[in-house]
Amino acid sequence: MDPNVRAPSDLSATAVSEGINKIDFTGGDAAGNVVYEVWRRHGDTVDWYLHGTTAGPSFEDSEVKPGQYYEYKIRAVMGESASEFSESAVAYGK
Repeated sequence: MDPNVRAPSDLSATAVSEGINKIDFTGGDAAGNVVYEVWRRHGDTVDWYLHGTTAGPSFEDSEVKPGQYYEYKIRAVMGESASEFSESAVAYGK
C-alpha cells in the first residue's frame, strides 16, 4: 500500500431499488488521477473479490438479489500504487 494514495472514507451502501445497491463514499485524491476499486462479498464468511471500478465517488451495483447480504469496501488506485481499504458497509438487496 502506498501512503501517498489516500483511502476513501465515509462509505455507505443502500438498497435503492429492486436489484440495485448504491455505494457512496468520499474520495481522498484529486478526481481524474485515481480509479476506485469496488470490492464485494455476498456474506460475511466468503472471500472478498474485485467487483468493479469507478472514476467517481459512487457506484451502482446492479447484480443484487433480494434479501441477500452484500458487504462493500473501496480502495483508491493511482498508477501502480493503491491505498488502504476503506471501512466496509453493508446493504441487503431489495
